[in-house]
Amino acid sequence: MLDSVAADVLRRQVVSAEALAVRIDNVPNYQIVNGRIDQARVAARGIYPRQLPGLRIAAIDLATDPVAVDLGALRQGQITLDAPAQAALRLRLQADDINEFLTSPQVQAWLDTLQFSLPGASERVQRRYGLANPTLEFLDGDRFRLVVDLEDQVLADTIPIVLETGVRVVNGHRFQLVQPRLEIEGVAFPSELVLSLAEGASQEFSLRRLEDQGLTARILAFSVRDNELDIAIFARLEPDSPFLQTLPAPPP
Repeated sequence: MLDSVAADVLRRQVVSAEALAVRIDNVPNYQIVNGRIDQARVAARGIYPRQLPGLRIAAIDLATDPVAVDLGALRQGQITLDAPAQAALRLRLQADDINEFLTSPQVQAWLDTLQFSLPGASERVQRRYGLANPTLEFLDGDRFRLVVDLEDQVLADTIPIVLETGVRVVNGHRFQLVQPRLEIEGVAFPSELVLSLAEGASQEFSLRRLEDQGLTARILAFSVRDNELDIAIFARLEPDSPFLQTLPAPPP
């Protein structure tokens, strides 16, 4: 019964899911009355999260440590924690799903807000450029190839940019670009400048940015194979995290 209630609550947190199953384990069972759950396990396939509604996640497998929840709130469709919750999480993302997401208006809106500079360009000149049409390819050896168009808004010209790089996880929270190579209109960018840009980017790609929202996450494993990205994460969620925001039940 509680498994079904929890599954219904989780479905309200996503746009859609092709499959979603929840199992709650308790020994002894009377602990449930006090909101104590020894372990909750979630398996979801083909899930679209509300935070990124255009992104399909091929698979999510989650197993929690002991969790203290408000059972009354859970029965009302709310997830309310009485104490921080910890879980091991595995995500699998497929290249086709990521590339479909990259064509979404949400991603283009992000690209439109990016601030970047061209060597020697004035601020007025920099604003004439925009990025569009990103595509991502998974390569062997945990490497990626990103292709994006640099659009000149004044001359109505498009310059293809190709970035190929490996990715390494540093201290469990930061992604570092490894041996990056950048080509602009088929011409290799100087390696010293590429490394400098890569170092600046790696400082931005940190999961510590989520800690202000009550979510601490650390990457335990990261691999790319067969056009699929596989990530294992440890996460700790605080009771006041906005990620627990209650969403209204769908209309009947």
